[in-house]
Amino acid sequence: MSSPAAANKLLSRDTIGVAYLLLSGTGVVFLPTTAKLAYESGSDVLTVAFSRGVLASLLLTLVALLASQSLRLPRGLYLHSIVVGIAGALFVYGIFGAIVTINISLAILILYLYPMVIAIYEHFSGANRLRAAQWLWGLLTCLGLMFILGAHFGEISLVGIGLAMLAMLSSVVITLVNVRVAEVTGSLVSNIYMSLWGVLFFGVALLAFGEFLQPQTSIGWLGLAGNGIAYCVSWVAFFAGARILGATRAAMITLIEPPLAALFAWMIFGETFTLPQWFGFAAVLVSLFMFEKLSRDR
Repeated sequence: MSSPAAANKLLSRDTIGVAYLLLSGTGVVFLPTTAKLAYESGSDVLTVAFSRGVLASLLLTLVALLASQSLRLPRGLYLHSIVVGIAGALFVYGIFGAIVTINISLAILILYLYPMVIAIYEHFSGANRLRAAQWLWGLLTCLGLMFILGAHFGEISLVGIGLAMLAMLSSVVITLVNVRVAEVTGSLVSNIYMSLWGVLFFGVALLAFGEFLQPQTSIGWLGLAGNGIAYCVSWVAFFAGARILGATRAAMITLIEPPLAALFAWMIFGETFTLPQWFGFAAVLVSLFMFEKLSRDR
């Protein structure tokens, strides 16, 4: 592995993993936008979550069949898959509950602490030990996100903080557990099952607590379909990248998502940013670059 040819092969594999995660980040950027289109057309959270699960299950199954990939889930992974499904449902409940209870920027900031929690878990479990410099760059990335989001801590609701923490911890569980499933089945199949569990849980929730509120306009239906496609792209690409780079590196790279969303807002909607926010952009980009460089140099 010390030969130049082996080093180039490793670099190429790492580059593919990073490319998957950038693709995943692009999908994540479109999730709230497409969901908003559906909401403004008369839909709601439960309907969107259920519908995207149905669409994702169908699309991913079709792709897997076209690729002649087995859809079988090994018996030993059923419990893992169920845990991922439950965590996915808790994530939706937690993040939407937090957003309506506390400041959105604070909720998002708490959510994006999940890569550091994964890093701590994998470091002390021995799965992926980080250098001191990597911890420093990771913390600087979180600081940069704080500047970008402009999070403030006035009138904090403990319920809202708890719901944001629930969403964050659910992200940790989804990442760590579904990576194990994806290592055996591949990213497509692992996400088919995650989507199917979402259909089951949100379908039951619709029957028990709500009703299917379909969009009332063609733009709303477009948003609903787009949300399902963005959901597929974001999760499949994430776990494809995580199979290559590992859970910690993959999760850390997802911290590019808030700056990426802000970049899209700047390019498409002419969003303006303050000097502290520009500092945040620079801090996140430099810190993630240095974190990833140190990971490759090991």
